[in-house]
Parts: sequence; structure tokens; C-alpha cells
Amino acid sequence: MEVTLIPGHGVGPQVAEVTRAVVAALGADLQWDEQNDLEGALVSARRTGLVLKGKWVAPIQAGKLPPTVAFRRALGIHTIVRRVANLPGLPARAQGVNIAIFREASEDIYSGFEHQSADGVFETVKVTTRAACERIHRTAFQWARDHGRKRVTTVHKANILKKADGMFLAVGREIAQAFPDLTHDDVIVDALCMQIVRKPQSFDVLVAGNLFGDIVSDCAAGMAGGVTVACGTNYGPGVTVFETPHGTTVETVGPDGANPYPLLGLTVDLLQHLGDTARADRLQAACVAALQAGVHTRDMGGTAGLHAVRDAVLAGL
Repeated sequence: MEVTLIPGHGVGPQVAEVTRAVVAALGADLQWDEQNDLEGALVSARRTGLVLKGKWVAPIQAGKLPPTVAFRRALGIHTIVRRVANLPGLPARAQGVNIAIFREASEDIYSGFEHQSADGVFETVKVTTRAACERIHRTAFQWARDHGRKRVTTVHKANILKKADGMFLAVGREIAQAFPDLTHDDVIVDALCMQIVRKPQSFDVLVAGNLFGDIVSDCAAGMAGGVTVACGTNYGPGVTVFETPHGTTVETVGPDGANPYPLLGLTVDLLQHLGDTARADRLQAACVAALQAGVHTRDMGGTAGLHAVRDAVLAGL
């Protein structure tokens, strides 16, 4: 199976090389088409339909979308799913966390409709359509039912955004009627952030728009173990992108200081997506064994380097 591999910038190429080595040791039938620029990645992704992606870094430029946002938009990505859960052996601020966050990715303020209406005054348009509200809620409810979850919570700011978020909330309540076996409730986004910090174990499946989903995903990941559990799966027409949205520079962490666990975890998800559950389980077990043995990188409070993690995971396999 051919997979588009986008190493990303900074430590991305080093982490991608570790992933290649681990996949080879697994004996998985994956052929990599490595691309690291936007146009080449788009051509490859449209052909393969499967992408394993690191973080692109680019300077903020007025009037220009970041490459990752441009990539998602060009591929028609409409749903981002982050499953934020504790891993055995991974240090975390809270235990017992297991939240699935469904983020609508095609609109909201990420649509990029901005203009200057007067000197020193800019307006940003938040786009919300009923079709997108229905799609993300229906997807979340169906996933919850298929995976034995019990509760779906709609995240909103309908007390202020009475029209846009009012429709998002109303659609959530409407879709919930088709899933009587599941509990549905809602929470205002600022209150949700406080509750995630206080008691993240109280949430099951969250459904949010683009901006709120982005913020809440990182907040939850910060409680459950940081960047190692902050990865997501992006869905669009005919394409699935397994993406780690966080990365750093070699100058920041040193030549051997990167954390390869996030991309290895995404590889587990990729293998599961392809139906290769045996290899996915082996890789997951090897990563957990390394974590439980204390092979922690500096961002986890440990001292292990990139290659120490690689060697520990390979030994686990």
C-alpha cells in the first residue's frame, strides 16, 4: 500500500526516519511516497488517498494561508478527529482521560474571509452552514455508537453567537433524536475549558466547530500527556490524513531531542485504518512498553533522545 509521507519541518525528517525504520521492522506492506512541499504533497495525496504528515512550519504572512490549512482546504478536509487518552507509562496531569473530539474543519473563521473596513478596523467572517453542522454531528454520533461510547456533547457559544452557534446547537439536538441509545448534552466552550482542566474524565465525545475544536483539542491533550496524545485523523473526499500538528526545531531540542512517539502513534492508527490490526497492536504494545520502561523524552520530563526511543521500540517489537 502506497502512503504519502510528509516529514514536515524542524525535527520532522528525523522523526520520519525513525518511523520508516520501525515500519520496516514490523514488516508492514507500506511504500512511502515522500513529499515535503505543498504542491507535491497534494498531487501525491490525491493519488494515494493516505497521508502520514508531520508539522509544516512557515512564517505568518498577511493574506496567505499557512501551508497546513491550505493543504486541508485543497483536499476538502471536513472532519478532524482527535482521540485524547492516557497511555500507560506516559506522564500526565490527569489520569482516566478518554475523550474523542470531533472538529468541523471546512468552515468557521478558518474560511479566511477577512477585510479591512476602516483604518485600523478589520472584520473576520465566521461561516456556519447547516450541511456542515449536520455532517459533523452525524459523524460523531455514529462513531460514538459504533465504538460503545455513551455520551455526545455539543460545544458552542450560542449564548453570544445566537445565529451561527445557535444553529450548531439546534442541529446537534436534532441529530441526537436519531440516536436514542446515546445521551446528548451541550456546554459553552469557555466553561468546557475550565471543566477539562478540573475534571477531564467527565467527558466522552465532544463535537465542536473549527476554532473551538482546535482550542479544546489542545487543552484536553495537555491534561492527558501533551503532544504525544495530541495527534489527529483528518477526513476528506477520498483521502485520510494522519497528522501530528505539533513539532519543534532542531535548534530548540538539539540533534537527538525530538519526540517520535506522536508519529509512531499515528502509524498505529494508519495500520488499524488499513485493517492490519495485528501489526498495529504490536507497535502500540512496543511503544507502551518503552514508555513504561521510562524511555521518556525531554518534553515528558525525561532524558531519552530520539534514537533511544527508536531502539526501545525496536527492541519491544
